[in-house]
Amino acid sequence: MGTSGTFGGSKSGLVPSWVDDPPSTPAAAPQGAPPPGGDGGVGDEGAGTDTQTPPAAYPPLRPPPAGSGLGAARGNLTRGARTSDGRAVRRGAGQYVSASGGGRGAARRMPSSRAAAGGIAGLARNFATQGPAEALRPFNLEGLAGAPAVDVFVALTDALCPPGGTIDEAIARDAMLETIAALAAEGVGNFDEMTPADLQEFFIGVVTRSIEGKILNEVGTNSIRVSPDLAAVERAQRMLHDFVDGCVRDRFAASGSSLADVSSRQIDDFVSDLYGAAFDLMQTLGEAS
Repeated sequence: MGTSGTFGGSKSGLVPSWVDDPPSTPAAAPQGAPPPGGDGGVGDEGAGTDTQTPPAAYPPLRPPPAGSGLGAARGNLTRGARTSDGRAVRRGAGQYVSASGGGRGAARRMPSSRAAAGGIAGLARNFATQGPAEALRPFNLEGLAGAPAVDVFVALTDALCPPGGTIDEAIARDAMLETIAALAAEGVGNFDEMTPADLQEFFIGVVTRSIEGKILNEVGTNSIRVSPDLAAVERAQRMLHDFVDGCVRDRFAASGSSLADVSSRQIDDFVSDLYGAAFDLMQTLGEAS
């Protein structure tokens, strides 16, 4: 699969090497909507007592400090869109996290995206340990094991994020569809020919795009589109995507785990921790920009 490969998470602490990389052109993606409240039943097939725990409970959100509201984030994203200033885009993303109550607070605001990502993590784990058909069985999709991967992922999106629902559910669905579009553009084969690393890449893509979609929905939709220059808009969106993607990959690499190593009991906590840690890194790097 064209997207395979080891993840490029930074090993240099809080300043990954990708921070000042030049932006590239974003891939177009379909629009969509929503997920159910669970993780799609991603427990081990026939695992007996190996049942999943509920999603990690977060403490009550604290109000953000004075002067750190969404207005500051919106202002920096607007500046980034008008001037193609990557530092302004990073500052805006970091200020969004601060205004959301930090990494855990921001992650807590994305229950549907975390549930969808948990479903994909369980699929990847079962694929590595039990094979393609068994990985799809919890979603009643085992008959698609030898089908094109794009078809399987679209069916998985409908299972995890059926159309129609809340904005949060729509963000999760869009993240999956956008990632599928990116994989299709690079030419992906049949599902049963994929590797665990390919599915791990799909998981990373969905987590990244769901965070990016959340920020754009809450503070960036109008800010990013203020420029009359379409190329500038695309550059700003790509800068935001690259920043979020780098943070997610860095924190995933720092976990020291592959999805095949995460038990069904640990999936919810692993996913929640990844979202929170990625948001925390975005805040730290954004404040340093």
